[in-house]
This record gives sequence, structure tokens and C-alpha cells, in this order.
Amino acid sequence: MDGEGEVVSGIALQRFGENALSVIRNVKARLAEIAPSLPQGVTIEPVYDRSDLIYRAIDTLKRTLIEESLIVAFVCVVFLLHVRSALVAIVTLPLGVLIAYLCMHLLGLSSNIMSLGGIAIAIGAMVDAAIVMIENAHKHLERAPPDQPRTHILINAASEVGPALFFSLLVITVSFLPIFALEAQEGRMFKPLAYTKTFAMAAAALLSVTLVPALMILFVRGRIMPEHRNPVNRFLIWIYRPVIRLALRFKAATILIALAILAGSVWPALRLGTEFMPNLNEGTLFYMPTTLPGLSVTKAAELVQTQDKIIKSFPEVASVWGKAGRASTATDPAPTEMLRPSSISSPRANGDPA
Repeated sequence: MDGEGEVVSGIALQRFGENALSVIRNVKARLAEIAPSLPQGVTIEPVYDRSDLIYRAIDTLKRTLIEESLIVAFVCVVFLLHVRSALVAIVTLPLGVLIAYLCMHLLGLSSNIMSLGGIAIAIGAMVDAAIVMIENAHKHLERAPPDQPRTHILINAASEVGPALFFSLLVITVSFLPIFALEAQEGRMFKPLAYTKTFAMAAAALLSVTLVPALMILFVRGRIMPEHRNPVNRFLIWIYRPVIRLALRFKAATILIALAILAGSVWPALRLGTEFMPNLNEGTLFYMPTTLPGLSVTKAAELVQTQDKIIKSFPEVASVWGKAGRASTATDPAPTEMLRPSSISSPRANGDPA
């Protein structure tokens, strides 16, 4: 360890299906209990702890939820000039995520980095239906007669776009179904992402035709600013009109340009490859050099010691732990000539896990 000498190592094995964070907490609690009974000069130093990666993945999801809520609120306020309308879209976000977690719990799926990633991917599309329905409600209120009841106007607005929004979200929901056909390592990695993304989008489709209309009746109140009086909308319409006139005037050229762009995307698409295993930057570097077969235990220890000293000399590295040979367990089949130094980076070198 750290190129200073040999140490005794141990690995905590987790039962299949257990909560990794709970297991790590229990191991740390048990190690804290036995620490006072250790011989003098003997300490237990963790060299690889997954809890930091788990907490950072959860923080990524929380940050994504907060950022998405703020963006939705900003869009609604800027384009509709109505603060309470933003609450309709914001409320659907955590509810959709909670429904996705409920489905995961009922199916016995664990919450891991990939499943959290599925929710993070779905968040951007979960509020689409709510935003479209709110905008349509504003248009109906803008054009409705003064004596018509507001509730009746909002119900008509929701009925007009509700079925189309529901089925559009269902189309997005089934877009990840091909991932369930993946097998082996790719299937085990990406199926949790597909499950949570599918659950989240299905929840958003359900909420778009049930909760969103009810929330509109509660929150879409007060003075509604007409679209033509919003300076942002006027500016965007001023830019859009000449562009659409030009596209409609030269219809053939517009279609040919679109087809040329589509044809140009074929070449990079063919070079994407079929690699389904993305790199995960968790702040820990692991590499496995190999030597010639038949390496002695003494020479293996010398090589690991030398490599650890070199790695530890870099200022970005907090600690280094290397191993040669294998333990008396079927979970570690590596031979002696397969060295496994694992360099653990300092906090300033850590990246975002998700």
C-alpha cells in the first residue's frame, strides 16, 4: 500500500439484491466496533468505498430535478407571463419520479447509477405535455368570451390536446423498448435505465390526462396576458415569419437541403460503432498490467512495490493499493502474473459520476 510495504487486504462481499449503501454502512459500523480491540499499531484503512460514488449519483439526480424545475418555471414565466401556471408543470416532475420509483419497488428493481440515469434522461420530456396543455389553456382563455366560465374553458382546452399529448408520450415511452432485447453485460447494465425511463414516461403520460387538468383549474387563475402583448413572443414571431415564408416559397430547395443533411449523417452514423459500455469516472483508477507466466511471488511483490511508489509520486493521487495473486475465493481468479495496482485519486481529481 502506497509503495511502503505489504498489508493484509480484505473484501466485503454483498449478497445478490442487497442495498449496496446499507451494506457499506453496516460494514463501517462493524469496523468501528472492532477498532478499539485491534493490536497496537494495527489500523483498518478502506481502499475502495462505493458510497461516495452512490452519493454523487444521487446528488446528480437531485441537481437535475432542481435545474429542470427552475428551467420549466423560467420558460412558463417568460413566454406566458404567469407565475402560477409554472406550478402545474413543476408539480408533475416529482410525482412522475415517485411513480417510477414505486414501479421499481413493486418489481424488485434496485436504485443504481443506471436506473437513476434513466430518470435523469426522462425528466426533460416529462413536462412537455404539461407545458403544451398550459399554453393551450392560455390561448383558450385569451380567445374566450368574457361571460364564459373559466372552468369550462380549461376543460375544453385540456380535452382538445389531451389525447394527442397522451399518445405522444406513449410513443416516447416505447422508444426504449429495443433496449430490453440487449443481452449479456450490455443487457444487465442498460435494462435498469430502460425500466426507469419507461416507468417515468408512462407516469408522465398518465399525469398529463389526470392531474394536469385538475392543477390547471387550481393554478391558472388571474389575469392572462395575450400572446401579442408579450415582447418575447412578438420578437420570436418577427424572426419566424420571414423564415417560414422563405421555406414555403422555395419548397423544393428546402426539401433537398433537408435530404442532403440526412444523407450527410449516414457517414458519422456508420462510424459510431456498437460499443455499449460507457466509461464511468468515479474518481478511482484501476489498471491491470501482466507479466510473463511463471512469475515468482517475490518478484511480483517487488514489481507491485515499485509501481505503487511511482503512482504515489503524482500529486493528484491520494493513495495507492496494489495486489498480486489471488485470494482463496472463486470471486478472484487472477493468477500471480496479473498485477492489479488500483490508484485512488484525490477529491480534486474526481469527476461527475452521472
